Amino acid sequence: MANRNCVDQLWRPLVLSAVLASSGIAQTTSAALFGTVRDTAGAPVSLARLTLSNVLAISDSTGRFFLAGLPTGQGKLLVRRLGFEPLDLSLSLFAGRADSLTVVLTLLPQDLPGVTTRADALAAVQLASFYRHRQAGVGHFLDRGEIESKHVQRLSDIMRRIPGMRLSSDRAGRASLRSGRSTGGRDCAPDMWIDGVRAPGLGIDDIPLGDVEAIEIYGGPAGVPPEMNSRLGNPGCGVVVIWTRLPG
Repeated sequence: MANRNCVDQLWRPLVLSAVLASSGIAQTTSAALFGTVRDTAGAPVSLARLTLSNVLAISDSTGRFFLAGLPTGQGKLLVRRLGFEPLDLSLSLFAGRADSLTVVLTLLPQDLPGVTTRADALAAVQLASFYRHRQAGVGHFLDRGEIESKHVQRLSDIMRRIPGMRLSSDRAGRASLRSGRSTGGRDCAPDMWIDGVRAPGLGIDDIPLGDVEAIEIYGGPAGVPPEMNSRLGNPGCGVVVIWTRLPG
């Protein structure tokens, strides 16, 4: 996976063994990829979108990301973050293996001409799916005004009040969301979606609450919109859809 824009591609046996053991990657024919996103000064870059073969990951506040269930062979990793130069990396992925890398993004300052927009009109276009799902009446829906009325600091604080959802802590101490109304009564993690794209590995508090415009929560498979009933995920455990805010 040689690329001059990608540094510190180190194989870490101990860390990798833990990842393989916990995720079951070694027993599958798929591959995985994990690492960090940083800028040229070495600072972590959060909320970077990393896409490979229709699998999406969002870097957390420390720049970390994890992509699982990837097809093997040659692939292209697309990295996008507002304010940074887009990056495309060609990779070779191997079955049953998780590789790590550090992605370095270059800040891209731009002088943009002034424009006049109506934020409410833009929001209506971006959130058309949210309003359509809400009209169906199945699930729990909160827009920006309703989120602010909760007077909470994190998305996990909202989830504590949703029937059928519970929170635990993962090994890193992060809030881990579980659904108790899934198919067969299992207690399992719901699928996470952001702006209409499935985001496996996304933690419930990886997106700052101030960046959330609306959220939809489905405790089980009932009522999950067809476009989010993905065969690549596990909608039987429920689905959480996060819609991010427009700038300004």
